Amino acid sequence: MTISRDAHGIPHVVADSLLALARGQGVATAEDRAWQLEVERRRGEGTCAELFGPAALEWDRLARRSLLTDGARRAYAALGVEDRAFLDAYVEGVNAGLDRVTIPELAPLRLRPGRWRGWTPIAVFAVQHLLFGNVGNKLWRHHLAGVAGAAGVADELLDLFRIEGLPGGSNAVAVGGSRTASGLPMIAGDPHRVLEAPGCYAQVRLTCTDATDPFDVVGLTFPGVPGVQHFGHTGDVAWGVTNAVADAEDLYLEELCREGDAVLCRGPQGWQPVAARGTRIAVRRGNGSLDTVDVEVLVTERGPVVLGEPDRAADGLDAGTAISLRTPPFVTGSWGFAALPALLRARKVGDVTAAFEQWVAPVNNLLVADRSGAVEHRVVGRVPARVGGVRRGWRLPHGVDGHGADGHGWDGWVEELPARSGEVLVSANDRAEDTWARIGDDFAPPWRRDRIAARLRTHGDTITPAELAAVLADTRQRAGTAVLALLPDAAIGASDPAQGFAADLLAWDREMRPGSTSATRFVALRAALVDLVGDVLGLDSADGSPHGELFAPWFDLRSRIRASLPALLAWREDRVVLVRDALERAAASGDPSLPWGIAHVAVPLTPHQQFGWTAPPGAPDPVPVGGDEECVQATRALGGVGASVHGPVARYVWDLGGASRWVVPLGAHGNGRSPHHHDQQAVWAAGDTIPITPSLTEEHR
Repeated sequence: MTISRDAHGIPHVVADSLLALARGQGVATAEDRAWQLEVERRRGEGTCAELFGPAALEWDRLARRSLLTDGARRAYAALGVEDRAFLDAYVEGVNAGLDRVTIPELAPLRLRPGRWRGWTPIAVFAVQHLLFGNVGNKLWRHHLAGVAGAAGVADELLDLFRIEGLPGGSNAVAVGGSRTASGLPMIAGDPHRVLEAPGCYAQVRLTCTDATDPFDVVGLTFPGVPGVQHFGHTGDVAWGVTNAVADAEDLYLEELCREGDAVLCRGPQGWQPVAARGTRIAVRRGNGSLDTVDVEVLVTERGPVVLGEPDRAADGLDAGTAISLRTPPFVTGSWGFAALPALLRARKVGDVTAAFEQWVAPVNNLLVADRSGAVEHRVVGRVPARVGGVRRGWRLPHGVDGHGADGHGWDGWVEELPARSGEVLVSANDRAEDTWARIGDDFAPPWRRDRIAARLRTHGDTITPAELAAVLADTRQRAGTAVLALLPDAAIGASDPAQGFAADLLAWDREMRPGSTSATRFVALRAALVDLVGDVLGLDSADGSPHGELFAPWFDLRSRIRASLPALLAWREDRVVLVRDALERAAASGDPSLPWGIAHVAVPLTPHQQFGWTAPPGAPDPVPVGGDEECVQATRALGGVGASVHGPVARYVWDLGGASRWVVPLGAHGNGRSPHHHDQQAVWAAGDTIPITPSLTEEHR
């Protein structure tokens, strides 16, 4: 087994068997991302507070109560012999690599990296997806419905907020050979998540030289998980995914009480005991000492209790009220990890789709193409088939009704998941076709999808990998069309400064480029308009999380209004007046003439920052980025402007003609002292990509 690295430090692991390759990937990951591996392992086990103190307690409590490690152990035990050996070999490599490195962040705490177990990669994967689906969105909607009901707000208003849970989103594109310069298909995409330092995806190349089992794969992997999961290219076939925004999880309101040493839950058959056990979390204090916090883990017949207590009030919940979570991995005991070795060996579209037939969660849009010219888009994963079909309700159902009422009963899985084929396929978390209604009802608006499709049409039938990559970095403001269309009427009768403000925006090319001052003015207008709309809605009490800071991003009312602004404006008869008032406010607040790249900078968050600490020494400086939450390049800033903490965590073009490209924020190495810690950052921030070197070679196909 050998590990080499290219000019950007990206590891290339070569081994003579699948298991030797997995072990080598584990070693390479430990060498490059040791601190990240320690943090991700602790996130899965719910032991972060031992490192980061009380600020991490909220996460640890949720991780323990959500059964992340229990579920990982169960999924690991259910794997077949080879699939389990694949994880074991990777974990062996991780542990061997960690034994050879020093983690500076652990030294002051007198801690050594913890040992990985065979199930740890599954727990690490579960961490990335615990809050990836609709959990936060459903909690917010239940809260909003309560506030709206108390304020007498009509249900029709609530439905205007029915889009994907958070602004921004991922993009993926499949282009058939009839449209490319090489005559062979391409798959491209840019997953959008929280920008982290180190990044949540690592670039890797894996080559197996076994004459009976050869393969050569490049792809993106979650550090701590073997193989390549969501994005890969084997030379003959390539694939990428976006979040399908499926309604694949349910939350239930539970009534709990304590009777002696037992905890009871009220259900359709009356009060019944629930599975209960205690667990203890170590919490590091400022003086270095460790305290402990006792946490009760409860599991109803619907799922684990993630919020609430049986005998005391919790954030946002009355005493005796709790919320349980039901997910496909909880029901099936699997995440679908049997797909991982199969994906490495894939040669054609059918191999990839067959591998993903074993997939459970998250539910994804899969775009896949091979050298024969086949191009497909299909939904993969387990989507509950509910009694009564997809449910549009806003309030959480009550566990006392069982899980068979109001469309929340699970009756197997949706068997005919949506699929389509074509020469140009675009997926941007949107409702691709009417058949997507089988999996949910909360898709992203079509702006990003339509803009990507329009850009592709301008390239005709000779699209190159570099051109396709540039489409993913498009900074055209799309959702703002609804606001800008009202400016001519809104400017009538406005003050001279407001009219000048409007004139600038009407002449603007609508590009959110770093150097654009008009982009900054547009954001100032949008912010003023969001505040005004928020004032007239009368929903201020819906702002802020009732369930702690961990869920705060889902409960930011102004972010919700921004995402739904076109629909809210169309609903308001006084929309022209609102825009005029916003113009006056924006103009009176001082001319925001700074370039957008000064106001809008990317700030990848270190684990310390995510748990409330200041940036550690050596953290890279923020970089100007184009785009906005309403662009294809969906770089989302806190409050709509300022530090962008959510955006493309990778950008890739898998070219079956051999000229593939990719980039990640920062770089391949997690250590700030490495020359490869952030040597890709400038390329990424500019919306560009770097060629993959060397390209996949014929002898490994």
